[in-house]
Amino acid sequence: MRIFLLTDTNFIQPTQIIYQKVLDIIEVGTHSAHLHFYIVGDRMPIDHQDLYTNYGNVTILKKHQAEKLIGEVTNAIVIHFGSALKGSKQFPHYFIPLSSPHIIQYKSLFKKWKQASVFKRLIKDSDATFCINDWSIDSLRQHYNSMQSKFQEAWLPISLLPKLEWVDLSETRNELTQGNSYFISFTPINNLILTLKEFSVFKKWQQTTMCILFIVENETQLVSANQILKGYKFIEAVLVKTLAELKIEWLAAAYTVLLDGVDFDKTSMVEWAIHYDIPLLLNQNDAIPSSWLNAGEVFLFSEKNALSNHFKLYYKDEMFRQGRAKMGKEWLLALTENRNLNHFVKIPIDLKS
Repeated sequence: MRIFLLTDTNFIQPTQIIYQKVLDIIEVGTHSAHLHFYIVGDRMPIDHQDLYTNYGNVTILKKHQAEKLIGEVTNAIVIHFGSALKGSKQFPHYFIPLSSPHIIQYKSLFKKWKQASVFKRLIKDSDATFCINDWSIDSLRQHYNSMQSKFQEAWLPISLLPKLEWVDLSETRNELTQGNSYFISFTPINNLILTLKEFSVFKKWQQTTMCILFIVENETQLVSANQILKGYKFIEAVLVKTLAELKIEWLAAAYTVLLDGVDFDKTSMVEWAIHYDIPLLLNQNDAIPSSWLNAGEVFLFSEKNALSNHFKLYYKDEMFRQGRAKMGKEWLLALTENRNLNHFVKIPIDLKS
């Protein structure tokens, strides 16, 4: 059976998430002799192309090549993350949403409405819309209640994250912070000043080289963040990058990861950080399902000195930091085993054309 995996998407998210999910799908299906994967994309990084072609049952295609081929075959399915392939309507389509328009911040109401319309159409046209964790299915059911018959819980394990040695992590820190340790923070632009104030309290308490790396949603927020940083006392210890630039290595080399105001679009970051033994701090919010509350420490970032006290604690007590990372690892293992035992659809081995 031919599986066409589309790597383009109509929705903004770190492209590395998509390329990693594609690799996970290939790895899960690698022992199924009847499967052949066609990875479709016009802007695929060379390093990921090399990873994919290590498998004998993988072919990489440009979009126009895939459109031509799918018109010539009789047995295929399409898996995508928010896009379409011309000429493929006769085959089953499976949609794996990694974000949604109700999460993404758009420049205009028209853009938001247009993206929401596209998103709903993709759900409607899919044979199933697969939610690969309970946070995503809870979020989508809440915002697209009339379409919830399309949503199915599915099972896609994290299969092949990069093996990173000490030297790799050291090199990442050298590139980002001249070798200094750093917190990485997914922070809404409206909460940036609050986090900076708490980071200042921490820096004043301890004359440390610790840095903080903020990940903002887009270029517009990057400009706003840089404006906020003008005149900041510890500006040499602050970096700002966009979500599109995010690399797995940045999470793996972090000291601690802060997740502020997040939804299911950040669940891959949670899983990746835990995989590399990085503890998490999560800002308490209603979007977090109860099953994810043990992924890290959950508290209100807005409480005075809450963040700075956590910065201090994690900085001065390495055993505590390692203990919290271990708890996150145990939580992820339990969650993974639970999903496996619940007999959810396994991507791609349970899919039928």
